[in-house]
Amino acid sequence: MQDAFSENLRLLCSYMTSITDVARRLGINRSQLNKYLAGSSFPRPAILRKIADFFGMDVHELLLPPEDFAPLLRSRRASGGESLGILGSTIATMVRGSDPRLRAVDGAFFEYYYSLSSPGKIIRTLMIFETRDGVTYYRRLERLGKVRGRSARHFRFDGVALMFGDRVFLADYERTAGIELTHTVLYPDYNDVISEMVGIKLGVSGNRQRTPCAFRVCLQRVRRGRSVLHNLRRCGLFAEESPEIPAAVREMIDNRISGPHHFTALLER
Repeated sequence: MQDAFSENLRLLCSYMTSITDVARRLGINRSQLNKYLAGSSFPRPAILRKIADFFGMDVHELLLPPEDFAPLLRSRRASGGESLGILGSTIATMVRGSDPRLRAVDGAFFEYYYSLSSPGKIIRTLMIFETRDGVTYYRRLERLGKVRGRSARHFRFDGVALMFGDRVFLADYERTAGIELTHTVLYPDYNDVISEMVGIKLGVSGNRQRTPCAFRVCLQRVRRGRSVLHNLRRCGLFAEESPEIPAAVREMIDNRISGPHHFTALLER
C-alpha cells in the first residue's frame, strides 16, 4: 500500500509546477513530502485526506495499484476537456472578484440555526475558515447526539467562501453521501477580525422528506486557543431554552417573523 501510494503521488506531482509548490500549498514540510514520494514514510489519516482533497481524489483511489491508478487519472483528466476549462475560468473569475477583506473571517466559529430534522431544537456546528493562495475555504463539522458525550452521527461539509458587496457567500457540500449542497449569505460585522455573522441558509432537511428550506443562521467566533476536538464536543442539538444558547443568538435565528413579501435575515442586532 505504501509503495502504491508513493508511486501514485509521484504521478500526481508530475502534473504540478514543482514539488516545492505542492508542499507549500498543502502546508506540508518539503522534506516530509519527499519521504512520502520516496516511500520511506506514510502519512497519517488526516494528512492523507488532505492530500486526497488537494488533488481532487478519494483516499482509496490514492491507494490503488499504480497500474489501475494511472488509467483512472488519465481518464479523469481527459473527461474534463473543454468543459473543465470553462468551469475553471468561471470559478477563477469569481475568486478574483472576491473582496480581500474576507481574510478577516479566518479561524473558527460556532454556527447556530434551528434544526430541520428535529423541529424546535437548535443545532450548533463548528465552522473553520482558512485562506490559502487567495481563496477562503472552510469546513463545517456537524455533530448530532448528546453534547459532550459519545455521538453516533458526524457530518462534514467542505466549502468555499466569497465576499461581494460587503456580503459573505458560502457554498458547501456534504462529503460523505455527496447528496447535499447548502448555500448561505451572511452580513458580517466590520471589525478587523470578523467576530459575528448573521444571514440566511438554504438547504434541505435531513429526514426522509428532504424538504428544501430557508432559515436564519448566526455565526459567532470561537474563543482562541481551544482545540478542534474541544470545540466539537460542545456541538450538537440543544433544546430551545438551553442555557448553552445565548439569548441574543435565539433572537437572531428566530424564523417566525419576516416579510411581508420575502423571508429576510434579521437586520437589527
